[in-house]
Amino acid sequence: MRKEALLRAGGWAAIVAGVLRAAGAFASDIGNDVTQQALYFIIDVFLLIGVLAAYARDCEVVGRWGATGFLTALVGILLVRSSRAVPGLDLYPAGAVAVALGCTLLGLTSWSAGTGSWWVPLLFILSVVTAIGGQAVTLSPAPLIVSGVIFGAAMVGLGKQVLDRRSTSGG
Repeated sequence: MRKEALLRAGGWAAIVAGVLRAAGAFASDIGNDVTQQALYFIIDVFLLIGVLAAYARDCEVVGRWGATGFLTALVGILLVRSSRAVPGLDLYPAGAVAVALGCTLLGLTSWSAGTGSWWVPLLFILSVVTAIGGQAVTLSPAPLIVSGVIFGAAMVGLGKQVLDRRSTSGG
């Protein structure tokens, strides 16, 4: 399979991940625990493919900081998937923050290199601030829902950047 086809598939995976993540923000009470975990597993697989494609598209121009962001996002996805592996220790919050911060760093380095948009990393940052700030101020689930929707929008933006042929050539 050619690199262009893989990048296209990865771009669409990021978009699907973003849409599913935004929709999943409202799905906390839908279905049983197994159904919810299956949905989040699917989202995480698409996130993983999307982040891989975003890094593969720009790996030659994002440098060490972009690689650091990419690896941080990957570790975050693994932490999220491992959140129930250690009894009594919830790894999900740390993993979710790592994914968003890793994607932010990757997005910032892509923007700095001229291959990405400024609003994608801004949305990732806003999703983290919304979740953490909202939880510090209120015990309501509303900030987490809003954060999930913002994160989903950022992933859609990341996917659109991967699909944008002009950005793969640096233009």
